[in-house]
Amino acid sequence: MKRLGQWLSILSILVLSCWGFFGLSQPVIAASTNIESMTMLAVRTELPTEIKLCAESDQKIDLNNANLVAFTDCPGFYPTLAQLILENGPYQKREDVLNIAELTPRQKELLTANLDSFSVTPPIVPLERRMPPRPPLRK
Repeated sequence: MKRLGQWLSILSILVLSCWGFFGLSQPVIAASTNIESMTMLAVRTELPTEIKLCAESDQKIDLNNANLVAFTDCPGFYPTLAQLILENGPYQKREDVLNIAELTPRQKELLTANLDSFSVTPPIVPLERRMPPRPPLRK
């Protein structure tokens, strides 16, 4: 019974792969596509220039005590920029976050536009509790 199931599976794969040889038509998608629209898609490679702000909230994100998840409401922050912010703290004032050496120009724009969404208080939570533990490396 098991062998019959294997043979039927192989037979069905062969039949489906040879579909065109049996005279059954296959849809031709390339003939109906608009080549002009395809080139327009290929040409547009720039990033959107609009900078989106963090979600409105009563509570600001504390740069010295927030965890990675706190930055998920800020478009463009999670996970890379958020991790840079956490690793380079503590900060004395909000503007200190702009002095991170590894920031790209785009990341600096994002931070500058969202400075009003951040606050700075003395650090209470240690860094290892704010960032998720990394999985152990497999050898």
